[in-house]
Amino acid sequence: MIKRQTTINRIFKLSGIGLHTGKPVNMEFLPRREFGIAFCIGGTIIPARYDMVADTRLSTQIAADGKSVSTIEHLMAAFYYSGITNCLVYIDGPEIPIMDGSAWEFYHEMWRAGAYEFPEAGVYLKVLKSLEVNNNDSWIKVKPLNTLDITLSIDFRPPVGKQKKRVMDVENAISIVNSRTFGFLEELEAIQKVGLAKGASLDNAIAIGEDDIVNPDGLRYGKELVNHKILDLIGDIYTSGFRILGKIEANKPGHYLNNLLIKEIFSSPDNYAIY
Repeated sequence: MIKRQTTINRIFKLSGIGLHTGKPVNMEFLPRREFGIAFCIGGTIIPARYDMVADTRLSTQIAADGKSVSTIEHLMAAFYYSGITNCLVYIDGPEIPIMDGSAWEFYHEMWRAGAYEFPEAGVYLKVLKSLEVNNNDSWIKVKPLNTLDITLSIDFRPPVGKQKKRVMDVENAISIVNSRTFGFLEELEAIQKVGLAKGASLDNAIAIGEDDIVNPDGLRYGKELVNHKILDLIGDIYTSGFRILGKIEANKPGHYLNNLLIKEIFSSPDNYAIY
């Protein structure tokens, strides 16, 4: 269990293309002693925080002073699984690169850089009351627990169907961070018409056809799709600024609902404790 705040031990850089913009982007990761993860774009610093979220269509976007950074959820999950609480990320484009569609490359580079721990506490948010948020037939429930315990269910048309998985804190880390984003081919044209998914390809996403997975190598894991939904959830709830302690049950969640959960937790100081 992480006891103190941490940052990366050395500077490193990563580059790639944006899933939705299709444009190249470069990032530089810097150690940061101040609490929190933040992005710097065009001289504007944007905290990676739930109350800075400006859009949740197909990704999580944060914004401030006319600048924005989208698709932060995979990177945020990598920070969570790497145990990093503080980092400043310089970025020269409006979207985090999609890499291979998972959080693996982010996680691997953080592991290579190592972590530096300093004495400040304030790492955990413990849920004190049972809470629930809903959006149509999707919902997330959370209740008090002394660790993070997630059970997540998805339900899509064949060949995906229903999948359910439970993970405890950082167990199964590799299978979660290495699971890729996915989409249905019949939805791609409509998504691209509204200016999204311009950089999508079989190199950075799982494509689901009418009867099967289109990617030549198939899936990395039998439950890769639900794994990725857990990855998204963890990345989104890490915008709380803390490692959440609670039992979370989620049914067909998305970025909007994940953000709504954090807003609900912070809606009253009676809902949580920080330590």
